[in-house]
Amino acid sequence: MPNYKILSRRDFLKLAGAGAASALLSACTRKPSQEATAEPSAAAPQITPSPIPMSTEPLPVEPLFPTNMVLVEAGSFEMGAADGRPKEQPVHIVQISHSFYINPYMVTFDEYERFLKYARGKGITPPNDLGFGRDQRPVFWIKWFHAIAYCNWLSESAGLRPCYGGTGKIVEWDIQADGYRLATEAEWEYAARGGPLSQGYLYAGSNDPSEVGWYGANSGDQTHPVGQKKPNELGLYDMSGNIWEWCWDWFRPDYYAESPAKDPLGPDSAQEMQGIAPLDAEKVRRGGDWGELAEHLRVSARSADLASYPVAGIRLVRNA
Repeated sequence: MPNYKILSRRDFLKLAGAGAASALLSACTRKPSQEATAEPSAAAPQITPSPIPMSTEPLPVEPLFPTNMVLVEAGSFEMGAADGRPKEQPVHIVQISHSFYINPYMVTFDEYERFLKYARGKGITPPNDLGFGRDQRPVFWIKWFHAIAYCNWLSESAGLRPCYGGTGKIVEWDIQADGYRLATEAEWEYAARGGPLSQGYLYAGSNDPSEVGWYGANSGDQTHPVGQKKPNELGLYDMSGNIWEWCWDWFRPDYYAESPAKDPLGPDSAQEMQGIAPLDAEKVRRGGDWGELAEHLRVSARSADLASYPVAGIRLVRNA
Protein backbone atom coordinates (compact mmCIF):
# COMPACT_ATOMS: atom_id res chain seq x y z
CA MET A 1 0.00 0.00 0.00
CA PRO A 2 1.37 3.49 -0.83
CA ASN A 3 2.78 5.51 2.03
CA TYR A 4 0.34 8.43 2.25
CA LYS A 5 1.21 11.66 3.96
CA ILE A 6 -1.05 14.41 5.24
CA LEU A 7 0.06 17.75 3.85
CA SER A 8 1.51 20.31 6.19
CA ARG A 9 -0.26 23.64 6.57
CA ARG A 10 2.37 25.33 4.42
CA ASP A 11 1.98 22.75 1.66
CA PHE A 12 -1.79 23.07 1.89
CA LEU A 13 -1.65 26.86 1.56
CA LYS A 14 0.69 26.56 -1.41
CA LEU A 15 -1.65 24.15 -3.17
CA ALA A 16 -4.87 25.94 -2.31
CA GLY A 17 -3.57 29.47 -2.74
CA ALA A 18 -3.82 32.21 -0.15
CA GLY A 19 -7.17 33.43 -1.45
CA ALA A 20 -8.81 30.01 -1.34
CA ALA A 21 -7.35 29.21 2.07
CA SER A 22 -8.54 32.55 3.45
CA ALA A 23 -12.05 31.83 2.22
CA LEU A 24 -11.98 28.52 4.06
CA LEU A 25 -11.03 30.01 7.42
CA SER A 26 -13.33 31.73 9.91
CA ALA A 27 -11.04 33.90 11.98
CA CYS A 28 -12.48 34.95 15.33
CA THR A 29 -14.43 32.84 17.78
CA ARG A 30 -16.26 34.51 20.62
CA LYS A 31 -16.72 32.56 23.87
CA PRO A 32 -18.24 33.28 27.29
CA SER A 33 -15.87 34.44 29.99
CA GLN A 34 -14.28 31.89 32.29
CA GLU A 35 -16.51 33.08 35.15
CA ALA A 36 -19.67 32.73 33.07
CA THR A 37 -18.65 29.24 32.04
CA ALA A 38 -18.07 28.08 35.60
CA GLU A 39 -21.46 29.36 36.80
CA PRO A 40 -23.71 29.98 33.76
CA SER A 41 -26.74 32.19 34.18
CA ALA A 42 -30.10 30.48 34.13
CA ALA A 43 -31.35 33.25 31.84
CA ALA A 44 -28.67 32.75 29.21
CA PRO A 45 -30.15 33.30 25.73
CA GLN A 46 -30.39 30.50 23.23
CA ILE A 47 -27.75 30.82 20.56
CA THR A 48 -28.76 30.92 16.91
CA PRO A 49 -28.07 27.53 15.26
CA SER A 50 -25.01 27.01 13.11
CA PRO A 51 -24.90 29.30 10.07
CA ILE A 52 -24.10 26.38 7.77
CA PRO A 53 -27.39 25.71 5.91
CA MET A 54 -28.90 22.26 5.89
CA SER A 55 -31.41 20.79 3.49
CA THR A 56 -35.08 21.23 4.43
CA GLU A 57 -36.06 18.14 2.44
CA PRO A 58 -37.29 15.00 4.28
CA LEU A 59 -34.41 13.03 5.73
CA PRO A 60 -33.49 10.27 3.22
CA VAL A 61 -31.53 8.36 5.86
CA GLU A 62 -31.92 8.40 9.63
CA PRO A 63 -28.89 9.66 11.55
CA LEU A 64 -26.84 7.19 13.56
CA PHE A 65 -26.92 8.52 17.11
CA PRO A 66 -24.22 7.52 19.61
CA THR A 67 -25.29 4.92 22.14
CA ASN A 68 -23.85 4.02 25.54
CA MET A 69 -22.10 7.34 26.05
CA VAL A 70 -19.86 7.20 29.11
CA LEU A 71 -20.48 9.44 32.12
CA VAL A 72 -17.32 11.24 33.24
CA GLU A 73 -17.90 12.47 36.76
CA ALA A 74 -16.60 15.85 37.86
CA GLY A 75 -13.20 15.93 39.54
CA SER A 76 -9.69 17.38 39.58
CA PHE A 77 -6.48 16.26 37.91
CA GLU A 78 -2.94 17.35 37.10
CA MET A 79 -2.91 18.65 33.53
CA GLY A 80 0.31 18.63 31.52
CA ALA A 81 3.63 16.81 31.94
CA ALA A 82 6.74 17.94 33.82
CA ASP A 83 8.94 15.92 31.45
CA GLY A 84 6.93 16.85 28.37
CA ARG A 85 7.41 19.59 25.81
CA PRO A 86 7.29 23.27 26.85
CA LYS A 87 3.72 23.63 25.59
CA GLU A 88 2.69 20.91 28.10
CA GLN A 89 4.06 22.93 31.01
CA PRO A 90 3.72 23.97 33.73
CA VAL A 91 1.83 21.06 35.26
CA HIS A 92 -1.21 22.55 36.98
CA ILE A 93 -4.26 21.36 38.88
CA VAL A 94 -7.49 21.65 36.91
CA GLN A 95 -10.96 21.21 38.33
CA ILE A 96 -13.68 19.92 36.03
CA SER A 97 -16.69 21.14 37.99
CA HIS A 98 -19.34 19.47 35.85
CA SER A 99 -19.94 15.87 34.86
CA PHE A 100 -20.30 15.16 31.14
CA TYR A 101 -20.96 12.32 28.72
CA ILE A 102 -18.42 11.26 26.10
CA ASN A 103 -18.72 8.77 23.27
CA PRO A 104 -16.52 5.66 23.72
CA TYR A 105 -15.72 5.81 19.99
CA MET A 106 -14.83 8.44 17.44
CA VAL A 107 -17.37 9.33 14.76
CA THR A 108 -17.06 6.86 11.88
CA PHE A 109 -17.37 7.31 8.14
CA ASP A 110 -20.74 5.52 8.29
CA GLU A 111 -22.04 8.13 10.73
CA TYR A 112 -20.56 11.18 9.06
CA GLU A 113 -21.62 10.27 5.53
CA ARG A 114 -25.25 10.51 6.63
CA PHE A 115 -24.59 14.11 7.57
CA LEU A 116 -23.22 14.78 4.08
CA LYS A 117 -26.62 13.88 2.60
CA TYR A 118 -28.10 16.94 4.31
CA ALA A 119 -25.32 19.45 3.70
CA ARG A 120 -25.89 20.88 0.25
CA GLY A 121 -22.59 22.19 -1.01
CA LYS A 122 -21.36 25.03 1.17
CA GLY A 123 -17.87 23.57 1.08
CA ILE A 124 -18.76 20.43 3.02
CA THR A 125 -17.33 17.78 0.74
CA PRO A 126 -16.83 14.05 1.39
CA PRO A 127 -13.53 13.52 3.23
CA ASN A 128 -10.83 11.48 1.55
CA ASP A 129 -10.10 8.15 3.23
CA LEU A 130 -6.69 7.92 1.47
CA GLY A 131 -7.63 4.43 0.31
CA PHE A 132 -7.72 3.01 3.85
CA GLY A 133 -11.43 2.21 3.71
CA ARG A 134 -14.48 3.83 5.28
CA ASP A 135 -17.39 2.12 7.09
CA GLN A 136 -16.37 1.72 10.78
CA ARG A 137 -13.05 3.50 10.50
CA PRO A 138 -12.92 6.92 12.21
CA VAL A 139 -13.68 9.73 9.81
CA PHE A 140 -10.86 12.23 9.29
CA TRP A 141 -9.93 15.07 6.93
CA ILE A 142 -12.63 17.07 8.77
CA LYS A 143 -12.35 20.83 9.24
CA TRP A 144 -13.08 22.15 12.72
CA PHE A 145 -15.94 24.25 11.36
CA HIS A 146 -17.51 21.18 9.76
CA ALA A 147 -17.07 19.21 12.98
CA ILE A 148 -19.24 21.69 14.87
CA ALA A 149 -21.76 21.72 12.02
CA TYR A 150 -22.01 17.93 12.37
CA CYS A 151 -22.58 18.31 16.12
CA ASN A 152 -25.41 20.79 15.52
CA TRP A 153 -27.04 18.64 12.84
CA LEU A 154 -27.01 15.60 15.10
CA SER A 155 -28.44 17.67 17.98
CA GLU A 156 -31.25 19.05 15.85
CA SER A 157 -32.02 15.59 14.47
CA ALA A 158 -32.33 14.27 18.04
CA GLY A 159 -34.53 17.16 19.18
CA LEU A 160 -31.77 18.59 21.37
CA ARG A 161 -30.66 22.19 21.77
CA PRO A 162 -27.68 22.84 19.47
CA CYS A 163 -24.51 23.93 21.22
CA TYR A 164 -23.04 26.14 18.51
CA GLY A 165 -24.31 29.21 16.74
CA GLY A 166 -23.51 32.62 15.40
CA THR A 167 -23.36 34.29 12.03
CA GLY A 168 -20.67 34.84 9.46
CA LYS A 169 -17.21 34.22 10.89
CA ILE A 170 -18.34 34.24 14.52
CA VAL A 171 -18.94 30.95 16.34
CA GLU A 172 -20.40 30.90 19.84
CA TRP A 173 -20.93 28.08 22.31
CA ASP A 174 -24.15 27.90 24.30
CA ILE A 175 -22.72 26.26 27.40
CA GLN A 176 -26.17 25.34 28.75
CA ALA A 177 -27.27 23.47 25.63
CA ASP A 178 -27.94 19.75 25.91
CA GLY A 179 -26.86 18.91 22.37
CA TYR A 180 -23.73 17.23 21.05
CA ARG A 181 -20.44 19.11 21.08
CA LEU A 182 -16.65 18.84 21.12
CA ALA A 183 -14.74 18.42 24.36
CA THR A 184 -12.70 21.26 25.73
CA GLU A 185 -8.99 20.49 25.84
CA ALA A 186 -9.17 20.05 29.62
CA GLU A 187 -12.19 17.74 29.40
CA TRP A 188 -10.43 15.70 26.73
CA GLU A 189 -7.27 15.20 28.78
CA TYR A 190 -9.28 14.44 31.93
CA ALA A 191 -11.27 11.76 30.07
CA ALA A 192 -8.17 10.35 28.32
CA ARG A 193 -6.46 9.97 31.71
CA GLY A 194 -9.44 7.99 32.97
CA GLY A 195 -11.24 10.74 34.88
CA PRO A 196 -11.77 9.83 38.55
CA LEU A 197 -10.73 6.23 37.74
CA SER A 198 -7.29 7.23 36.46
CA GLN A 199 -4.38 4.89 37.12
CA GLY A 200 -1.85 7.47 35.99
CA TYR A 201 -0.95 5.86 32.67
CA LEU A 202 1.26 7.61 30.11
CA TYR A 203 -1.16 6.73 27.30
CA ALA A 204 -4.95 6.44 27.41
CA GLY A 205 -5.28 3.16 29.32
CA SER A 206 -1.74 1.79 29.40
CA ASN A 207 1.96 2.56 29.61
CA ASP A 208 2.40 0.51 26.42
CA PRO A 209 1.18 2.47 23.36
CA SER A 210 0.69 -0.71 21.33
CA GLU A 211 -1.95 -1.94 23.78
CA VAL A 212 -4.21 1.04 23.33
CA GLY A 213 -3.36 2.78 20.06
CA TRP A 214 -2.63 2.58 16.36
CA TYR A 215 0.47 4.63 15.49
CA GLY A 216 3.52 4.58 13.27
CA ALA A 217 5.03 1.44 14.78
CA ASN A 218 1.99 -0.85 14.43
CA SER A 219 -0.66 0.66 12.14
CA GLY A 220 0.65 -0.57 8.80
CA ASP A 221 0.42 3.07 7.60
CA GLN A 222 -3.37 3.20 7.78
CA THR A 223 -6.27 3.86 10.11
CA HIS A 224 -8.23 0.99 11.67
CA PRO A 225 -11.88 0.43 12.63
CA VAL A 226 -12.76 1.97 15.97
CA GLY A 227 -12.69 -0.02 19.18
CA GLN A 228 -10.12 -2.68 18.32
CA LYS A 229 -7.55 -1.79 20.95
CA LYS A 230 -7.76 -1.88 24.73
CA PRO A 231 -9.92 0.93 26.20
CA ASN A 232 -8.84 3.22 29.00
CA GLU A 233 -10.14 3.15 32.58
CA LEU A 234 -13.46 4.73 31.55
CA GLY A 235 -14.00 2.39 28.61
CA LEU A 236 -12.96 4.93 25.95
CA TYR A 237 -11.27 3.63 22.81
CA ASP A 238 -8.65 5.15 20.50
CA MET A 239 -7.90 8.21 22.59
CA SER A 240 -4.24 7.44 21.92
CA GLY A 241 -3.63 7.05 18.19
CA ASN A 242 -5.68 6.16 15.11
CA ILE A 243 -6.93 9.73 14.41
CA TRP A 244 -6.35 13.18 15.86
CA GLU A 245 -9.47 14.61 17.56
CA TRP A 246 -10.66 18.21 17.43
CA CYS A 247 -11.30 20.08 20.70
CA TRP A 248 -13.18 23.34 21.26
CA ASP A 249 -10.24 25.53 22.32
CA TRP A 250 -8.16 27.96 20.39
CA PHE A 251 -4.49 27.04 20.79
CA ARG A 252 -1.63 28.98 22.32
CA PRO A 253 1.56 27.12 23.34
CA ASP A 254 2.09 29.08 26.58
CA TYR A 255 -1.54 29.01 27.72
CA TYR A 256 -0.89 26.72 30.70
CA ALA A 257 1.02 29.49 32.48
CA GLU A 258 -2.22 31.45 32.92
CA SER A 259 -4.91 28.77 32.57
CA PRO A 260 -7.65 29.12 35.20
CA ALA A 261 -7.88 26.34 37.73
CA LYS A 262 -11.59 25.75 37.09
CA ASP A 263 -13.09 24.65 33.75
CA PRO A 264 -10.54 26.27 31.39
CA LEU A 265 -11.75 27.02 27.87
CA GLY A 266 -8.47 27.97 26.24
CA PRO A 267 -7.29 31.44 25.22
CA ASP A 268 -9.97 34.10 24.92
CA SER A 269 -10.13 34.64 21.18
CA ALA A 270 -11.46 38.19 21.52
CA GLN A 271 -8.05 39.13 22.94
CA GLU A 272 -5.66 36.50 21.60
CA MET A 273 -6.69 36.79 17.95
CA GLN A 274 -6.20 40.57 17.77
CA GLY A 275 -3.43 41.41 15.36
CA ILE A 276 -2.99 37.77 14.28
CA ALA A 277 -3.43 36.93 10.61
CA PRO A 278 -6.54 34.73 10.14
CA LEU A 279 -4.50 31.95 8.55
CA ASP A 280 -2.49 31.63 11.79
CA ALA A 281 -5.53 30.88 14.00
CA GLU A 282 -5.39 27.29 15.24
CA LYS A 283 -7.67 24.97 17.19
CA VAL A 284 -6.46 22.28 19.58
CA ARG A 285 -6.33 18.68 18.40
CA ARG A 286 -5.45 15.75 20.67
CA GLY A 287 -4.60 12.06 20.64
CA GLY A 288 -2.19 11.47 17.77
CA ASP A 289 -2.84 9.35 14.69
CA TRP A 290 -1.82 6.24 12.76
CA GLY A 291 1.47 7.70 11.51
CA GLU A 292 2.80 9.38 14.65
CA LEU A 293 5.60 8.56 17.05
CA ALA A 294 4.50 7.17 20.41
CA GLU A 295 5.30 10.46 22.17
CA HIS A 296 2.42 12.15 20.34
CA LEU A 297 -0.02 9.56 21.75
CA ARG A 298 0.63 10.58 25.37
CA VAL A 299 -2.44 11.87 27.23
CA SER A 300 -0.61 15.15 27.92
CA ALA A 301 0.62 15.73 24.36
CA ARG A 302 -0.74 18.89 22.71
CA SER A 303 -1.09 19.76 19.05
CA ALA A 304 -3.08 22.19 16.93
CA ASP A 305 -3.97 23.05 13.37
CA LEU A 306 -5.91 25.58 11.34
CA ALA A 307 -9.64 25.50 12.04
CA SER A 308 -10.22 25.40 8.28
CA TYR A 309 -7.62 22.72 7.55
CA PRO A 310 -9.10 19.24 6.97
CA VAL A 311 -7.01 17.05 9.23
CA ALA A 312 -8.70 15.74 12.39
CA GLY A 313 -11.74 13.72 13.46
CA ILE A 314 -14.63 13.99 15.93
CA ARG A 315 -15.50 12.54 19.33
CA LEU A 316 -18.90 13.59 20.65
CA VAL A 317 -19.55 15.03 24.11
CA ARG A 318 -22.76 16.12 25.88
CA ASN A 319 -23.46 17.93 29.12
CA ALA A 320 -24.65 15.62 31.89
